[in-house]
Amino acid sequence: MSIHSNNLYSNVLRQSVQVQVILPEPVNAAGQILPEYTSGDHRLPTVWLLHGLGGDATSWLRRTEIELLATQYRVAVVMPETGRGFYTNMVHGPRYWDYLTHELPTRMRYIFPLSARPEDNYLLGNSMGGYGALRYAFTYPHRFAAVAALSPVTNLKRFHVEQSAIMPDLELAFSPAQMQGTPADLSYLVQQPTNWGTLRVLMATGDQDMLRSMDEAFKPQLADVFKDRFEWQLQHGHHDWRLWNHQLPFAMHWLIKGGWRNV
Repeated sequence: MSIHSNNLYSNVLRQSVQVQVILPEPVNAAGQILPEYTSGDHRLPTVWLLHGLGGDATSWLRRTEIELLATQYRVAVVMPETGRGFYTNMVHGPRYWDYLTHELPTRMRYIFPLSARPEDNYLLGNSMGGYGALRYAFTYPHRFAAVAALSPVTNLKRFHVEQSAIMPDLELAFSPAQMQGTPADLSYLVQQPTNWGTLRVLMATGDQDMLRSMDEAFKPQLADVFKDRFEWQLQHGHHDWRLWNHQLPFAMHWLIKGGWRNV
């Protein structure tokens, strides 16, 4: 297991950015290099892990056991940083959407041995990062095998009204007109006549989560579009790291192994 702290200049954002990357060790339990790694051209399955509001590139490393899970499933994990930008091209701010969906994967695959095959790529995020993960997957469904969103923001207009205390600056990211009926709106995206391929979708939240009712309102749309490739999970908890730490092992197993089970 190795952790790489990257400081690189983004040509899209026109600033230096931080990206944390976990790479699993290419060895077995006896410390022997696995045969598939000896050729030097092995490409790793990758989880693109997005932080929530107020987080940064180190949030998942500091607050969860993502290192152990990356080793367990032998996947790379890429953790970018987008401030409070909601993974969008901000109305008043940087072009985080272009960075996330185009520059970041290109740069990371240049630096690290990451697979570009859709069946080897997964999206995961919490809260704001859950929104970013879902929007990314719904916009480019053929880039990914699966997406898992923990306590995601699923309705921008409702979030703007109900959670203005924690995000009074949402209009820096989105104009009011963008929040509904545009490609920034998750409900709008899933209503489009799209070939979803084999994309699988997981949404999970807590029974006392402040976004529970929002996510439950979005759930029927996902079930209608993705049918048996959609899974919903409700656990006991609030909108916090205690809940997400409980959900993370299950979500990682669901992403990579294709099912939700006791871990």
